[in-house]
Amino acid sequence: MLPEDARPGWAGPVRTTTGVVRVALSAVTEAAAWGLGTAAGVTATVVRGSMSGQPPRHVLSEAGEQVRDSVRRALGIDAAPAGAPAGSAPSLRDRGAELLRRSADVHCEDSDHPAFARILAELAPDEARILRFLYLDGPQPALDIRTGRPLSSGTQRIEVGMSLIGETAALRFPDRAITYLTNLRRLGLITIDGDQLDNPARYQLLESQPEVRRLLKRGFGTKVAYRSIALTSFGTDFTSACLPVPPLGHAL
Repeated sequence: MLPEDARPGWAGPVRTTTGVVRVALSAVTEAAAWGLGTAAGVTATVVRGSMSGQPPRHVLSEAGEQVRDSVRRALGIDAAPAGAPAGSAPSLRDRGAELLRRSADVHCEDSDHPAFARILAELAPDEARILRFLYLDGPQPALDIRTGRPLSSGTQRIEVGMSLIGETAALRFPDRAITYLTNLRRLGLITIDGDQLDNPARYQLLESQPEVRRLLKRGFGTKVAYRSIALTSFGTDFTSACLPVPPLGHAL
């Protein structure tokens, strides 16, 4: 028969069964994403620690360290030096390795592009209105007006990307439309290219504007380039994710 002072050592794990099970479940759940091998190893660590009478807090700490070691091995990252501060920021290579790991993880939840939050902070309210307008109404006509002979040293660009977006999108400050379009293009949300719209009649209203007519009369050799303003694929994804618009298939 065991001496009286030896019995509490066996009773300790029994009394802490509920806490140990809770620790084991927490550790195994955290480790599940890293494979069955890691989960089995962590479970063994929890069982050994609990049977030896260690407090659940210590058992969980040891299991967590085992999970972190498994993560570092999976990413090919060396363990931190003994004297390194615990809260030091990860290196660029560590962050890149983490991106690759998440890209290869089929169980990782899909999320919006990380740049979306930053881009939102760089938009004016009228620019959000332009994005929604292009999303709902599609590409819009624009004009580049040049004066001088083509391919000559006297060729001069007068106006680029002239459009009626300020009015058609009902901007609060329509006179800032060119500035807004410049910023949206800088952010990669829109494109102003040389693809003419399929319907040439859509340019007639733009050509009849007083400012456009004045520029067309400015001098000999004035040329008009027909362009279009449209969302890029990135801009479409951004608008769909960040603005209150219907799904793309129901937008037009």
